[in-house]
Amino acid sequence: MFVPTRKKPTPPNAGRKSAYVARNRAALLRASQRVLAEIGPEASIDQFAEAAEVSVSTIYKHFENKEALIEAANLGAFHDWEEWADAFVKETEDPLEELILPMRLFLRLKKTHPLYAAMSARNLADLPKYFHGTEEGLVEHIDELMKKKIIEIESPAIRIRSISACILAGLADQLLNPAAKESDADATVEVILSILGISPAKAKKLAHGPMPDLTK
Repeated sequence: MFVPTRKKPTPPNAGRKSAYVARNRAALLRASQRVLAEIGPEASIDQFAEAAEVSVSTIYKHFENKEALIEAANLGAFHDWEEWADAFVKETEDPLEELILPMRLFLRLKKTHPLYAAMSARNLADLPKYFHGTEEGLVEHIDELMKKKIIEIESPAIRIRSISACILAGLADQLLNPAAKESDADATVEVILSILGISPAKAKKLAHGPMPDLTK
């Protein structure tokens, strides 16, 4: 029979120390995000330390190496955006709208989250590896739409890979092309809907429909 280990009493200052460490780590990540936006992942560990006004040894107390710091900074930026986007998605009850609204929002990253957009523009090739769980969520959502007969498609796995490629290409255009318009971003979503077997007329209506107020 399993006997749970008796928990040791928490030292009086443990919570205070933990909060202090968490604040320092958060400040380090914010500074690192600025470095990634201005210089990119090729920045040296010394440049990260200088921006955060800490020693290199302090960075290594929090992260194993520079790559771990960069990953944490990118994941933090993505999770912040994700929480922001979820607030808008919760306001819709249309299953298809729930699927495409995050895509439309993400393609407006330059407008809504300029720091994260600048980070992404300097590291587009590695960006997908920081979207932890996103593709799995997309698979689940599309599977649910298929079960409800909202969409009927063959080879969903291949289509999902095509959707991911479309989103990344659309984001690259929005971030790197000065002439890119929001209507171009929505045209990317229109293509994605066609990949999911949505009729051209319905795809256009969904992809170019009204957007929520993004200033809140």
